[in-house]
Amino acid sequence: MKRIVSRLIISSFCILLFTSFTKQRHSLSIFEDVYSCIDYQKNTISRGTDKYLFSFYNHLDHFIKTRMGKINIVHIGDSHIQADYLTNETRRLFQQTFGNGGRGFLFPFRMANTNNPINYSVSFGGRWSNCKAVQAGTGCSLGLNGLVISTRDSNAYMMIDPDRLGKEDYSFSNLKLFYQTDAESFTPNFKRNSDRDFYFDELPVEDGYSQFYFDKPQDSVFLNLSKSFPGQNHFQFYGLSLENSNHGLLYHAIGLNGAFTKTFNKSALFTKQLSALEPDLVIVSLGTNDNFMPESRYCGYCIKDNLRTLLDNIRLSKPGVSILLVSPGDFYMKNGTHTNTNDNYRRILFELAEEYNCGVWDFNEVMGGNYSIKCWTKNGLARADYVHYSKKGYEVQGQLLYRAIMDSYEKRFN
Repeated sequence: MKRIVSRLIISSFCILLFTSFTKQRHSLSIFEDVYSCIDYQKNTISRGTDKYLFSFYNHLDHFIKTRMGKINIVHIGDSHIQADYLTNETRRLFQQTFGNGGRGFLFPFRMANTNNPINYSVSFGGRWSNCKAVQAGTGCSLGLNGLVISTRDSNAYMMIDPDRLGKEDYSFSNLKLFYQTDAESFTPNFKRNSDRDFYFDELPVEDGYSQFYFDKPQDSVFLNLSKSFPGQNHFQFYGLSLENSNHGLLYHAIGLNGAFTKTFNKSALFTKQLSALEPDLVIVSLGTNDNFMPESRYCGYCIKDNLRTLLDNIRLSKPGVSILLVSPGDFYMKNGTHTNTNDNYRRILFELAEEYNCGVWDFNEVMGGNYSIKCWTKNGLARADYVHYSKKGYEVQGQLLYRAIMDSYEKRFN
């Protein structure tokens, strides 16, 4: 009897704590407009798979109770994620709720001759080359997001402004740098021309990853290189993560145009670098490119094997980490036809969810199911290619994702 009373008291305390923490933030709807295409009633973590996110939810409980530490969400995907419209909106909403822990993972896509998110700017000098996991016959060393940029020019440099639009405070005091750390690699340095008293310390953690600590908050990155020893002749860069000294949440976007379910399995550094981000929840949004082919060429067992390898690598990065699988949205082929490949892919996701204890967010169902992409296009939420979304469409998707996760989390208190 005493044990039951004790549990009731603890449960009541947690409900009050959560309510006081989220009441102001959730008192208003996050949706500016309501669209007939979208099935808002189905915007949940699917078919009882929410239980597989309890490890992440427990971490949120601890954060709310203590207001201490960081929450790390890592979102892996294809071009829908590289553009950062979707993930930026979800990041904004989560940080409104749990606090701004920093900008998180960034890659200078402009230096790899591909589209850079508009919310951060990149400039650079010197001679740089790139290698992508989506290229055929890739034999280069690839980083966490399936990319690497390289130089043999010791005068090369890069500059990154993590908040080009001036909408968020993404100043940072701690930077995780992912780069090749062998003896032949140029030495990375950071500088600020306007601050003579500026200095930093490097803490090498392991091969391919170092942490840098700054004496005062920085609002931009200026990375240059130096040849400290005669044998140094190259520099390979895989990305960086910007963090501040606040307690709060980081939402890392790991996206690559054209990525298939097999793409990130090509990176030998994937598990090690994902582990460095200390994920509490990993969201996987893949499948559009696997599905975007005639049914005669669709390989369901290949996709399942690819996803198994990816899920194994994610779990190796942090045993027990919560994983959320996201189904691709509806689309039409280039010839204007509709295929059943998305339905096959969704079936695979639910099978793997039970096999690997993953949550599932069935975005295809939420957006309205098969053939709904035309309604999204008519409402200005998707582009005329019937595959990609408009900026507004991605933002709506980000809002739906945030709401699905938080509704599932809050449901435990009812």
